[in-house]
Amino acid sequence: MSQPAQPSVTRRLYGLLTPYRTAVGAGLLLLLGSVAAELYPPLVWIRVVDQGIPARDWGLIGGQLAVLVGVFALQQVLSAWRGVLLERAGQQFTLDLRTAVYRKLQSQSADYFETQRTGDLLVRVTGDVDALQDVLVRGTDSVIANALRLVGVIGIFIALQPLLGVLTTLPMLAVGLLLWNYGKTVRPAYRAARARLGELSALIADRLAGIRVVQGFAREEAEAARVEALGRELYREQARAVALRNRAFPVARFVGNLGNVIMLGGGAWLILAGQFTLGGLLAYRGYGRYFYGPIDDLVNISDLLQRAEAAGRRVFAVLDAPVTVADPAHPKPLPTPVRGELHFDNVTFGYDSASYDSASSDPTQPILRGVTLHIPAGQRVALLGASGAGKSTLLGLVTRQHDPQSGRVLLDGVDVRDVALAELRTAAAVMPQDTFLFHDTVLENVRYARPDAALAEVEEALRAAYALDFVRALPQGLETLVGERGVRLSGGQRQRLAIARTLLARPALLLLDEPTSAVDAESEAQVVAALNDLMQGRTSLTVTHRLSLARAADRVLVLDGGVVVEDGPPALLRTRGGPYARLEQVAERLERGEVAVISEVVNSSL
Repeated sequence: MSQPAQPSVTRRLYGLLTPYRTAVGAGLLLLLGSVAAELYPPLVWIRVVDQGIPARDWGLIGGQLAVLVGVFALQQVLSAWRGVLLERAGQQFTLDLRTAVYRKLQSQSADYFETQRTGDLLVRVTGDVDALQDVLVRGTDSVIANALRLVGVIGIFIALQPLLGVLTTLPMLAVGLLLWNYGKTVRPAYRAARARLGELSALIADRLAGIRVVQGFAREEAEAARVEALGRELYREQARAVALRNRAFPVARFVGNLGNVIMLGGGAWLILAGQFTLGGLLAYRGYGRYFYGPIDDLVNISDLLQRAEAAGRRVFAVLDAPVTVADPAHPKPLPTPVRGELHFDNVTFGYDSASYDSASSDPTQPILRGVTLHIPAGQRVALLGASGAGKSTLLGLVTRQHDPQSGRVLLDGVDVRDVALAELRTAAAVMPQDTFLFHDTVLENVRYARPDAALAEVEEALRAAYALDFVRALPQGLETLVGERGVRLSGGQRQRLAIARTLLARPALLLLDEPTSAVDAESEAQVVAALNDLMQGRTSLTVTHRLSLARAADRVLVLDGGVVVEDGPPALLRTRGGPYARLEQVAERLERGEVAVISEVVNSSL
């Protein structure tokens, strides 16, 4: 079955202006009056030259000059009023579109961002949206203004002298054909240039985020060469568009200005033949700037339209991207209060290397295979297993970072797919392996979980996370800026602030992914103590390779190949001789100082 035809990008772009039609419509009415006032003055020349001067009628001349002053004033008032209306509409359009794109990005699940680059998305939210405003509001106003001028001048030309009016207009038809052909030719170049710009921005953002790695391995020159190479690709695409522009535009201007030759030659011949007047020819010449001047404007607007078309495609690619994990149409509430009981009912999840299709019932690379688990409320569970065994994936299914291809995940008896995302993610707090702090103060980073939290509550959360002492020792205490991603703090300090933030959220369910991976041995004891306090009375799932956390858990799950291969209290599993017992034996040998066992740890399935 054939798909319905999609509207053109240009049509969709102008459809975005619908919410602002009142302001745009009022602006167009003002524009009509402004253009009419703008085109009136040359008609005064006809009356003054053909009637006032020959008759030496100063009354007529003075009256026409007064009219001219009034028309000039009216034109400026209408133009200024129109400018205010359209500028406000343009700024509101930019705000609304940028917010819509950002909201769409926020609604996307993890699989979308796994295939996108942050720098490129940033360009779409900022630069591409700005490019659309320039054309849709300012550019459209210019196009309509110039179109009204052309139509008005053509009508006046023909009214003053039909034959000369028709002859003078002919070159403009050729200009129109040239611009249409130019638009078709240059469009691919602008699309390629916008794509290269997104790639370049993504590369720069990625390398700046990892600047410590770049400098740590002395890769500055190599990365600068990559940026330069991609910049050269962008330069080539832009240079190609400029070359096309500078071939087409001079020809269009030359053809358009042939009308001046026709106007002067034809006008002189008609005056000598007694079929035209000197005042009429002067009026023609006065209208010339309204007739031929717009050629440059229309040529430039044609160029802007091609850029906007390229930018629009990139913006619509974000807005049209399917949301694989969305809020249910009719959400079901979780029980009050949320207890944190979890069921994984025959859960299978997988994805292929190119994309993740949540509708697929046959994942090409299963990460979890028919996992069935019951985790009672309040139980502390440690998840162990080799990298890629499915531990982090299991956590992501609880908060719907992904949805399973088959099976269900239930929280307090409710399928998480039936729960509003905001309610689900308030009930279940996630601490990812890569602790993220915003470039803001300690206070705002901790209070991000609950912006209305009182200062005393923030300090209590910091105290419970064993972080209050080091925070008070910072130069500005709670008001200290932590730097981008918390770069001014140590790994242990960042981790304890993340724990404080999670404490402040008061979740019923905790999902911890390698919570001690970024801390040194000295900080680990404090972090583990804070985590143990955090997990008291809450259901928790902790992905870890540290036995200090596994031993403190009520239950240990060992995953291998997407299935649970061992399940039970750590003390019981230690006696069974399975994977967990082997890990305990390795840990004991390490504690006794048997250095040779390191190779066994590296090769261990855990």
